[in-house]
Amino acid sequence: MSSIQRISGNRAKLDLNLIVSLDALLRERSVSRAAIEVGLSQPAMSAALARLRRYFGDPLLARVGNSYQLTPLARSLVERTTVAISAVDRVLDAEPGIEIERSSREFTLIMSDYMLAAVGDTITRDLLAQAPHLRINFVQLRPEIVDRASDSLRTADALVVPRGFVSDLPSVDLFSDRWVCMVAEDNEHIGDAVRLDQLTEYPWAVFQTHPHAATTPLHQVRAQGVEPYVQVVGENYLALPYFVAHTDRIALLPERLATRMSGMGIRPVDFPLNLAPLNHALWWHPMYNADPEHRWLRAQLVRSLR
Repeated sequence: MSSIQRISGNRAKLDLNLIVSLDALLRERSVSRAAIEVGLSQPAMSAALARLRRYFGDPLLARVGNSYQLTPLARSLVERTTVAISAVDRVLDAEPGIEIERSSREFTLIMSDYMLAAVGDTITRDLLAQAPHLRINFVQLRPEIVDRASDSLRTADALVVPRGFVSDLPSVDLFSDRWVCMVAEDNEHIGDAVRLDQLTEYPWAVFQTHPHAATTPLHQVRAQGVEPYVQVVGENYLALPYFVAHTDRIALLPERLATRMSGMGIRPVDFPLNLAPLNHALWWHPMYNADPEHRWLRAQLVRSLR
C-alpha cells in the first residue's frame, strides 16, 4: 500500500466534524468555551480533543498554569483550519441549478480604502440590482494580504489591487487611474499649476503604502530627481484631504478618489512630472475558475468598473 493510500485511509476513519471542534479549540484555547461555541457538552468536547490528540500525535493544547497554550503544531494549524472550514462552508452552500437573481451567497471582496470610497457604491448597486439577496463583505487591504495573496484568496472571493503587487494568480484588468496633484482651495502660493521648484519648497502629505512597493507616486517623484519634504504621513488615502485643506501642503491622489473629495477644501492643479497610472486588476484563486456564481461576479465587476 502506498503512503498516499495509507493517509487517505486514515482520513476516511476520521469524523470530519472534528474539524469544527478543532477550529473552536484553537481559537478559544479552552475546552469549556469551545464546547459552548460548537453546541456540545464539555465531556463531548473533551472526547473530541482526545481523538484529535491521538490523530495528530500531539497534545495541541498544553496546560500552562491555569490556562492552555497552543503547541507549535497547533499554531501551524490555525490558519489551515480556518481555510478548511471556509472551503467546507462553500461546498455545503452550493445549490443545484441556482439562478443568480435568487442567490443568497456571500461574496468577500478585498480592496483598499481608496477603492472602497471610489467605487464601493457602484459595486454594491450593480451587484444587488441583479441579485438582491446577495451579501457583500468588504475586507480592508493590508500588506500581509498582498504578501500571501494565494492563501488570502482561499477564504475571499476576489482581490482588487494594482498590477505589480501580485503574480501567478488568475486576473483581469479593471481600469487605470491617473495621479492628480491636490492643494488647498485657499492656497494662495500655488495657482492652476504647481511649479517644479514648488515641489521642494512646500511640504507634502503622503500615505503609508505597502513597504515593498516601488511604484507609489512618491517613489516616482524621487526617481525623477525631486526630493519632497514629507511633513505628514497618513495610514491611508482617505486622511490626505484633511492634511491638505487650509495648509500649504501638496498631495497626490488617484483621480477617482480626488473627484469624490473635491468638495473637502482641496482642488486639483497641474503637475510638472509624468507619473505612471495605477492599473487596477481583479485577482482570484484558481479554485474559483469554473464556479458559475464566481464567474458571474467577475464579469459583473469588470462591467461595472470599466
